[in-house]
Amino acid sequence: MAALRASREFDVVVFGATGFTGRKVARHLAKYAPQTRVALAGRSEDKLRAITEELPGNVGVIVADVFDDEQVADMASRTKCVASLAGPYAQLGLPIVRACVDNETDYCDLTGEAHFIRASADKFHAEAKSKGTRIVHCCGYDSVPSDIGALLCVDALDGDVAKIDYHAGKAKGGVSGGTIASAFGVLELPSNEIKALADPYYIADADGRGSGDSSELWGVRRTGMGMWAGPFVMAGINERVVRRSASLLKWPKSLRYHEHQLTGRGIKGLLGAIALTFSTAIGIAALAIPPLRKCIRNRFLPKQGEGPSEELCQNGHFVSTLLGESTDGRRRVKVTVKGKLDPGYAGTAVMIGEAAIALASSMPKPDAGGVLTPASALGTALSDRLNKEGTITFTVENK
Repeated sequence: MAALRASREFDVVVFGATGFTGRKVARHLAKYAPQTRVALAGRSEDKLRAITEELPGNVGVIVADVFDDEQVADMASRTKCVASLAGPYAQLGLPIVRACVDNETDYCDLTGEAHFIRASADKFHAEAKSKGTRIVHCCGYDSVPSDIGALLCVDALDGDVAKIDYHAGKAKGGVSGGTIASAFGVLELPSNEIKALADPYYIADADGRGSGDSSELWGVRRTGMGMWAGPFVMAGINERVVRRSASLLKWPKSLRYHEHQLTGRGIKGLLGAIALTFSTAIGIAALAIPPLRKCIRNRFLPKQGEGPSEELCQNGHFVSTLLGESTDGRRRVKVTVKGKLDPGYAGTAVMIGEAAIALASSMPKPDAGGVLTPASALGTALSDRLNKEGTITFTVENK
């Protein structure tokens, strides 16, 4: 595989580069990784070339329609890594994964669709593992802070970990049409598939499947940080990604991992947690009604290709805290994840951009391929890259 990778024309191909987040990934790579050989890929050559004219350096263009197997295979064969920004992934993702596995090309994406990850693992994990090809899902805000943060907790406790709690703190950002399309795709699944998604180990590797955890925790609770918390909207995907990492990396099967949204201290924090819990439940109930869901999507939410303003992206921020505890309760660790940009888009572009560079610039260890997570594919190499870049930082403190 080493000789095959060395002969590739490009290091990273950004597929879906004309989309809202795709353009941001292209800009990040061109600005912060000038030595990386980058190409932009998508259906429209004119749109792709228009983007390259805005970028410094020599950026390639590859015309590739996800529904054209030959074009997709050609794209995968020309690069070390494909960073796929084209969603919804359940509809568009598997042909790209298939081409990458066939051509022994590493791959990363931004999916938050657990059913897509499950399908990808069922179809391609064994073959990708045998070839040493890394297929890495969830390389954005869902779920790099959660997954790499959990890994840092486990490492700091030398693998002796009983539980990890993720606390989402204050954040400022927006939402794009692509994310909404993916979320609504989940809501439109058949009832039996939606029921299967409730399994907390839905995407875990079968050989390392745990047994000690429940699905995401709902309701009002007081955290180990002395603050009140309610449900975190991204817990549904993030918790399952961390449990897949746990199964692949052989963390203790009894590990309990949960995520919450902090609402503050005192009576104000308590009332905030109550309001968050009820509003989340009402929102989910409303979206479960097809006519109401269609009305909300068409009248109030951005369309695919749309997203928050550049000002909001640049002035956004987030902070999250993970608390890990050893099995005897005597050792504790705190991991703080901070972002200086809108987490869902500008920050996410940095995360997947650095993940793609890390994949392109490294070879997997023997038998380390497969359908993976950020923690199981890249480990602390990704947090090291992000800390060095400075936009997204991870800090570890023993308590």
